[in-house]
Amino acid sequence: MSALAIAPAFLSDFNHLTPDVQLGTLSVMRAYSSGQLPETAPVPGATDPGVRLVGVAPDWSGVVVPDHGDHYRLLTVRPHTQALEFARGLRPEALEPEPADLTPTGPPELSDALSAPFDRWRITLHPDQHRLAEAHHKGSVRVTGGPGTGKTVLAVHRAAHLAARHASAYPERVRESVLLTTYNRTLAQALSDRLDQLLPDPDTRARVRVSTIDAVAHSVVRSHTRAAPQTADRDELAQRWRKAALADGLPFSGRFLVDEWEQVVLAQDLRSLSDYIRCERSGRVQHLAPEHRRQVWETVHRYVGAMRVEGVWIPSQLAAEAAHVLDRGEPLFQHVVVAEFQDLHPTQWRMLRAAVPEGPDDLFVVGDPHQQVSDDRVSLASLGINVRGRGHRLRVAHRITQEILDRAVPILEQHTGPGTDGGSGLPTGHRSVLHGPEPMVRECADPRGEVRALGHRVRKWLAAGVNPDTIAVAGRNQWVARKVAKELEADGTPTVSLETSGRAEAVRVGTMHGLKGLEFRCVALVGVSDHLLPPKAAIEAAEGDQVALEQVVQQERMLLFMACTRARDALYVSHVGNPSRLVEPQAD
Repeated sequence: MSALAIAPAFLSDFNHLTPDVQLGTLSVMRAYSSGQLPETAPVPGATDPGVRLVGVAPDWSGVVVPDHGDHYRLLTVRPHTQALEFARGLRPEALEPEPADLTPTGPPELSDALSAPFDRWRITLHPDQHRLAEAHHKGSVRVTGGPGTGKTVLAVHRAAHLAARHASAYPERVRESVLLTTYNRTLAQALSDRLDQLLPDPDTRARVRVSTIDAVAHSVVRSHTRAAPQTADRDELAQRWRKAALADGLPFSGRFLVDEWEQVVLAQDLRSLSDYIRCERSGRVQHLAPEHRRQVWETVHRYVGAMRVEGVWIPSQLAAEAAHVLDRGEPLFQHVVVAEFQDLHPTQWRMLRAAVPEGPDDLFVVGDPHQQVSDDRVSLASLGINVRGRGHRLRVAHRITQEILDRAVPILEQHTGPGTDGGSGLPTGHRSVLHGPEPMVRECADPRGEVRALGHRVRKWLAAGVNPDTIAVAGRNQWVARKVAKELEADGTPTVSLETSGRAEAVRVGTMHGLKGLEFRCVALVGVSDHLLPPKAAIEAAEGDQVALEQVVQQERMLLFMACTRARDALYVSHVGNPSRLVEPQAD
């Protein structure tokens, strides 16, 4: 039977129509429902030949578009000349059928969880993973898995279990015995929110500290030095060292010096020139003769000394200092749980090793080397973290659809990397038990059209019953995120930052980095264009160093892969002009 649906945007317009036009509109709807299709007229010059005008009252027409099958959708009712103008100006994205329920289909054991509110889904652990979360382990445990396998939820449940166990054993000793940590501040806040749901008892919740790895290092160093360290990022430091290297007439770029310091000297905890000359520079392609190593060592030593005088640190350096402080003192926690371990620097691993005594259930770490967005290659055994015989690989995804996986995995094409403790290549045997709509990749004529198309897509998700708090929109940088938020707000769609804690009846907007470890029903990535991704600033920061440039491109590839896999139900990607070469390789 035919049916005529009303576009959500038309519902408020209907109330402003005169009574006779309202009655005419209702009459047209009844005609469609009874199978008696009213006479319609084509729209000359319309983008889609399926667009029709239907008379609803003298000199008034409705704009009707096909939805699916013999179903139609009424977009608006206006005076005839205005309706004709509206129909001619319709963009293709406005003509897409309204989505049905986006909830993916899955196995019976997940049916109740999939239909539950999404904030409940975010803390739902797969039945098969309870054993891992609640077991007693003789030492450190490492859990790896591809996107959607439930690693982050597992980490939260593990921390909650350890806290409850400590509360049961020492009810009178309320102290922070468990550290739940990660690299990203937004994810740390999300972990804290989920833990609040799992541990409503304040005494038990008080036994877990949720903090970023950088915040832990900062607090340790500050407690030791009684001064607040100032932090700088790698790009900022590379610019500073570039100017210094040029002034000193050195044949090394600022980027090369920073990478050499962080990836070799700090990573291996080298404390003397002789150690540096003898060391293996794993992962560093450019060869350095002994006499050049001496020059690099002396230069880096001098530049780092100047930083210390200013009280300026980079995160990996701060973690190295914190590890030295903890080595000379007492451990801070009984248990440490790490989410998204793949992006930790060796110095941060050393700090965590020093923060907890070696023994049963000391470290429980979860992550995915294929979502690594840094270039740090880590052997846990070399850092005193023994996971031999206690490694677990999660291969089945139940928090992301197979259709999204099929779109995301090719982004890793041509990538192989050792990751942590030797894992390499693309995810093997990784599959999802969920199925949903195909991801959409949209080419737009200009930036304005891209934002307009995004607005249409978000409204369609909302019309399908998706809570705005479970929709995320992200760009590569803050500039894109701010532009998107501004346009969505102007279009009547409330937005909040990705970093906002707690529930908010608004679409989350931020950067791709801010999506790390988070989970949403629907994700839209905008600005995935070849001139924006990889970003020009990141390419220029490589300063012509081919090795550094390859690292930049690979990090961007990992970032995009990670961002795509933050959606459970639906993924939308848009670009202006050519898509990023990371999505679709460009012809030579």
